[in-house]
Amino acid sequence: MLKPAGDPALAGWLAEVLDTVRAEDVRIIRPVRSRSGSWVVDGWSAWQWLDGEHRSDAWQEVLEVSARFHRAVAGVSWSPALVASHRWAVADRVAWGEVGGELPESVMPLLSLRRPVDLPCQLIHGDLGGNVLFRDGLPPAVIDVSPYWRPAGYADAIIVADAVAWSGAGPDLVEHLLRQQGEQLLLRAVLFRVATDPHFAPAYESLAPLITT
Repeated sequence: MLKPAGDPALAGWLAEVLDTVRAEDVRIIRPVRSRSGSWVVDGWSAWQWLDGEHRSDAWQEVLEVSARFHRAVAGVSWSPALVASHRWAVADRVAWGEVGGELPESVMPLLSLRRPVDLPCQLIHGDLGGNVLFRDGLPPAVIDVSPYWRPAGYADAIIVADAVAWSGAGPDLVEHLLRQQGEQLLLRAVLFRVATDPHFAPAYESLAPLITT
């Protein structure tokens, strides 16, 4: 399977990492080297095909996969390659207050709720909601890793925010996450998605009252 590499340094680093990470309870997509041994050729990277399909409404299962994946990559060291300049990386830094950015009025109340987060950071997959595959008889599979250096719970918060915004998940999923980790990671997940594209704001507006109550 071929994929545009985007930032070659980041794509090459991620491929090197995922080539070495091993886990028994989750299948993790593996990169394929070119004949020259490179991970990126002419702006493209290659990845092994994994059998499975996305399951709608399987959010608890996806959160369990998130825990398995993030345990598997917890030992990965930070790399300067993670300091990327694509719009998702910039939006992530906006969400965490590291850079300024324009946000729609509907999510501005979340900024006043933002507090420092004292949690260890590690490599996370920042877009797991649509990138977990299930196949009977096989461990679940994680594909199309979107790398960020944040607390592992932030990945779960993004899963929950996306499930509510795009897949009709109810407030029970949000309340479960809030009981587990509080509101700080979830409000950053909402800010992240909306900072990526302000047109997403209406989809995420329903989360703001759940976070602020």
